[in-house]
Amino acid sequence: MATPMNYEDGEKVLLSTVLQYHNKLANVFLTPTQLIVETSFKPRSHDDTLDARSAPSSGPTTTVIDLKEVFAVRPERRVSFKSTRFHFKSGQKPCLLAEEQSEGTNAFSLYQIKRVSKFRWRHKSALFVCRDYGTCQIWLNKIEEQLKNPEWQRPKRLLVFVNPYGGKKRAPKIFNDKVRPLFELAGIYSEVIITKRQYHARDVVYDYDLKTIDGLVCVGGDGTFSELLNGLLDRTNSEANVEQTFRHKPVSPSIRIGIIPAGSTDAVVCSMVGNNDPVTSALQIVLGDSMGLDVTALYKKEEFLKYTLTMSSYGYYGDLLKDSENLRWMGPQRYTYSGAKAFFANRAYEGEVSFLLASEEDSHPRDHSICYSGCEKCRQAGLKSQQAVSLRDVLPEIDNGATVQDGWHRVKGRFCAISLATMSCRCDLAPMGISSAAHLGDGCMDLILVQECSRLQYLHHLLRITDNKADQFDFEYVQVYRVKEFSFQPMNEPEDADEGEGEEREGCGRRWRQHSRMKSKNDMNSVWNCDGELLEFPSLYFQVHCQLVKMFGRGIEEQSKEVTISCPMCCGGYDSDK
Repeated sequence: MATPMNYEDGEKVLLSTVLQYHNKLANVFLTPTQLIVETSFKPRSHDDTLDARSAPSSGPTTTVIDLKEVFAVRPERRVSFKSTRFHFKSGQKPCLLAEEQSEGTNAFSLYQIKRVSKFRWRHKSALFVCRDYGTCQIWLNKIEEQLKNPEWQRPKRLLVFVNPYGGKKRAPKIFNDKVRPLFELAGIYSEVIITKRQYHARDVVYDYDLKTIDGLVCVGGDGTFSELLNGLLDRTNSEANVEQTFRHKPVSPSIRIGIIPAGSTDAVVCSMVGNNDPVTSALQIVLGDSMGLDVTALYKKEEFLKYTLTMSSYGYYGDLLKDSENLRWMGPQRYTYSGAKAFFANRAYEGEVSFLLASEEDSHPRDHSICYSGCEKCRQAGLKSQQAVSLRDVLPEIDNGATVQDGWHRVKGRFCAISLATMSCRCDLAPMGISSAAHLGDGCMDLILVQECSRLQYLHHLLRITDNKADQFDFEYVQVYRVKEFSFQPMNEPEDADEGEGEEREGCGRRWRQHSRMKSKNDMNSVWNCDGELLEFPSLYFQVHCQLVKMFGRGIEEQSKEVTISCPMCCGGYDSDK
């Protein structure tokens, strides 16, 4: 066993030994962030991976494994060190059996991320064989120690909510077959709660001791996540003595939230990851990746209603959702049917929109600036938001609402659709989202106004949303703005026909009304579709809060990093499910 030294890049070498790797002897070096393998042979082309870089053909070949993308190391059955042929089994066990421990293992597997097509991740394992049991144990202990790096913030205990009713009702199977095994392999303890009713997850979050866990995870769709998010923010604000009044300043929770997609559209996950693949989302949770996500507060007549995260829309998308409510027996296909009905109705609604424009440095919805992992705009916005919170804590007497009318713009007219996108809202039908350049954490919303137009004109707009390369805003009847706050006032204000009805309950310092529907006396107004929830009172106010919630996730990786890789025969435990 070599003594500590420095490798070529200056990192301290913690261990250095000759091990057997890919059926060949290799010099293996362990540093705090890397595992470096030097061999005297050049691998075949199909053995090269995104996690490794190869030296020139002359001299030794160096493979560098980034420990930030290694999520587990486990002992394996005893292997002959002199063996020239190995077969790696996909069902490798995460721990030793008693008889294996008595024999003493001399091999261990390293489990790491493997990138495949369409932003999807899988995992692979590589076997290292040591000369003896003692050497193997030293390597196991040292690698495990590095994987517990507190800076990586990897979770060890999670509270998981599984919604068995959302989407295609596959959430329990997705969790048990694809997610739970990864959590167990990574050494994560998960307490699983199967939700039995609406607001079940919210009620649990109100009373659960959150200090005992490292994160909350929901297995379901956007609605399940919205319920969990609102419950967590309600509790956080209550504990901080923040009243959720008009234009209040909510407190950011200290705990992170993760989502395993199992819904109908999964817009949140698609916008964060690039797809709705549950394995990819689970692996990003396992690695402890974190990112801030903007959240919008929604008000009715200065009364706080809820927090929203994806899209709120009035007109076409509101009519679509309202019609689909009576067609739940059709499943997800009800949205296609109701969408066609709303399209042929081609209704427009009169009203006035008011909005506070974002600054020029916040970019524009048509600047083609896609929000990728490590987005600089979101990073800068997050720093500004932290500075603003610090200033608010030092100078609490400052009333930011005193100048709320300054810089506001107003547009009156008849609109086929009014949409606010806090994120791009990607999904299968809109691969780049309703607003492709919307950012996840820039503290802004994209406001899309579609003025009254013909069916054919509106069809052109809708078709461009489904086209990856088209600009859906390049029409005279479509306007788009990047805004901080927004309000809508219909020309015909309805009365609250059933205000005061509905079930109420106490929850974290405020009375929660299960959103009762407010009826209008006529059909001159549409309804709001807010994160897939129907709100029938048209006069609403929205305010976005920059990176209010911390999520498990890395963001969408750029296309240049996305390659299809064939798994070498030496990799065991590869999930071939595509």
